[in-house]
Amino acid sequence: MNPEYPLVSVIMATYNRAGTIERAIDSVLKQSYTNIELIIIDDGSSDNTNEILNRFKDSRIRIFKHEKNKGVCAAKNTGLRAIKGEWFTTFDSDDEMIPEAIESMISIPLSFDKSITAVTCNGLDTSTNNFTGKGFTEDQYLDIDTLMTSYEGDFWGLTKTSLLLNDRFNENISGLESVLWYKIDDRAKRYYIHKQLIIVHTEGQDRISNTKYDFNKEKKFYTNLIDEAHYLNKIKKYFPDYFISLCRTGLIVTRVNHNMNIATKYYEYLNNTKKSIINKLIYNYWLVALLINKIQIVELLINPYIKAFLK
Repeated sequence: MNPEYPLVSVIMATYNRAGTIERAIDSVLKQSYTNIELIIIDDGSSDNTNEILNRFKDSRIRIFKHEKNKGVCAAKNTGLRAIKGEWFTTFDSDDEMIPEAIESMISIPLSFDKSITAVTCNGLDTSTNNFTGKGFTEDQYLDIDTLMTSYEGDFWGLTKTSLLLNDRFNENISGLESVLWYKIDDRAKRYYIHKQLIIVHTEGQDRISNTKYDFNKEKKFYTNLIDEAHYLNKIKKYFPDYFISLCRTGLIVTRVNHNMNIATKYYEYLNNTKKSIINKLIYNYWLVALLINKIQIVELLINPYIKAFLK
């Protein structure tokens, strides 16, 4: 590979994926585009992940270890802080890149349009043999309105490292990586190529989650979400129903917890939205908030059983 081609950093966070991580690493190391570094973050695995990682002697690999499990956002942040490349991607430790994946994407800004700062592609779902992402059927530029409204499912891609600025994943908001990606999207000139460049292994048992309600976890989530104004305003514009649901839950949880300062902020977000009377009752009466919270907990616990029954 010509050394003038930019270095691409691949961030792979992993936790107890000893059964799949060797396959994932091999797919990165076998890329036709060789000017890469693979940053692996072992997030406190308790299986034999460490033994497998020690088998690889490729100088392009750098390994970071968390003594205790900190969560995927913290693991990815460790990777983001270690980036040396001009471009980066995050990559799950149970998936595979096809051999031409990075070369196909990096060729877009190198050969097609040098002003492009983010490249998106599609993937192959191993359970369905279909595209993992839907909404796009041809190569195209993606403006922010199209990106926010015209797709569903999972996509993958490369991002120019300069788009990160000083932003990172919010480690206090578990599972909501869009908080960071929405900021990046607003800065990016993004292009989509209609190719399946990643194999997403959805057949793995560790992808199945058993929902267990944890009020402390939920309290932490909504206490920190309120500070993400960019994210909240973005979903208010593009996904108003989801915005109302999210903010109302935040109002309920913080009101039940007697955190009136944050509850007030959620209530202000909900002003002039539908069902404002319910919001007012929740805000003014702790007992109403508690009762509605209990109803939501029951729904959360029984929904998985309902879905399983309907399959």
